[in-house]
Amino acid sequence: MKKLICEKSITDIIAQGGKTVCVDDNTLITPAARDRIRAEGLEIVGEGCGCASTAPAPAAAAGGDALDSEMIYNALKKMSDSGMLGDFLEKDAATPACAADAPYKCECDKGFKLVRGGGIKMDVFETGVPADNGKVQYQELIGSYDGSSTNAGFMTVDHCTFDWDVEPEETYYVVEGQFTVTVDGVPHTAYPGDCLFIQKGSKVVFSSGDTKAKVFYVTY
Repeated sequence: MKKLICEKSITDIIAQGGKTVCVDDNTLITPAARDRIRAEGLEIVGEGCGCASTAPAPAAAAGGDALDSEMIYNALKKMSDSGMLGDFLEKDAATPACAADAPYKCECDKGFKLVRGGGIKMDVFETGVPADNGKVQYQELIGSYDGSSTNAGFMTVDHCTFDWDVEPEETYYVVEGQFTVTVDGVPHTAYPGDCLFIQKGSKVVFSSGDTKAKVFYVTY
């Protein structure tokens, strides 16, 4: 099954004192999580690294001239806590959300964001099965770059069934088609207007049956 690393996953790693994020070919990292990884100065390490998510950060290069990621992070955090980076971080956080090349049209203003539903460009979501390539797509609309503690967006599933590991808590609202979630071998089918909640740590199967389903998701 695919493992999803979202922004909440990165927050958990940081809370445990971790400095690295271990991934493999079955790992998906959301855009918001990647933004958080860069902002916190964490290191992404491939499969076989032999480390846990809480492995210590690499030491600085010999000679004392290089700064390791932990030193950079601590320096930036100290500046942020003192308010020295406030204006810069606020501006940087708004840029990805309302940039001219964003995959959707939106309006942003001091903690407010309006995403226009028309013309949203979807990205391909890899299920791990080559034959399913392009059948599942998504676009994240709300994330940490908006100052949000949750992530939200659209996902489409076109005549496809795939396994899913629920890393954060997930809520889905069905917009089109039918969306079936199988939990412990028991299928639960939702239709337009229906809402589903899946608890963190669940292992489920998603399916759109013989339809093209469109859902709006929120993760935390």
